[in-house]
Amino acid sequence: MKTTLIISLFFFVSTALAQDTLSLKNAGSKGEGIAFSESASSGSANPEDHHRGLCSVIGTVIDKSSREPIAKAKVTLLGTRLSAYTSDDGQYKIDSISDGIYQIKAEASGYEPQIMNNVAMGNTNNAGGFFTLQKMEQEPPDFVAVEKNPQPVENPSPEYPEQALKDGIEGTVWVKIWVDEHGIARKSVLLKSDAEVLNQATLDAAMKWKFKPAMLEGRPVAVWVTVPFKFKMDQPKTNQPKAK
Repeated sequence: MKTTLIISLFFFVSTALAQDTLSLKNAGSKGEGIAFSESASSGSANPEDHHRGLCSVIGTVIDKSSREPIAKAKVTLLGTRLSAYTSDDGQYKIDSISDGIYQIKAEASGYEPQIMNNVAMGNTNNAGGFFTLQKMEQEPPDFVAVEKNPQPVENPSPEYPEQALKDGIEGTVWVKIWVDEHGIARKSVLLKSDAEVLNQATLDAAMKWKFKPAMLEGRPVAVWVTVPFKFKMDQPKTNQPKAK
């Protein structure tokens, strides 16, 4: 029995520029990157006791992709109540740290947090804490126009499921594909199907597609595209689906 899989591609494209908000709740009065402690002062009357064995950590927090500084990122010395917020140039400083080995965590709204392990503090030495935060992946919204639609450069056909062949099942499966700024399929979502037996093979194939990314204002953007995968038997088999 000859089988075929005909795939017609229609684009219902949606996109949005990444909405990178760096607002952070309870960021302090000015977010100047100065350490603070929620605990009360020790009240020691001897200045030497107050400063003996205390260290500082000084560093910068930047965006991993753009290399730009991230303002109002929170940097925390885990296991303590000491933390600081970065200034506009991404710098921070945490003072009054006792001797020990610590973990330091950096976090900012819209970014994946990062933890630095095994930071040794001792002998009143200062430590450096340089962080590069990666933006969280955000799915693009639906139905936003772009100047140029994404174009498939690799679009493998799904395997015709064996059970569907045995039962003579044909039909169309509609899948929505999230195409990122690099043209990579990040997620496939089932929209509509004529036969459940065809669904998984379609979703698996959709994740292997690669595109030239959509363009908006001269730069690539993430979008959704909707693709109907058509399963049909007893016709000559086509090698690759074609975009229309």
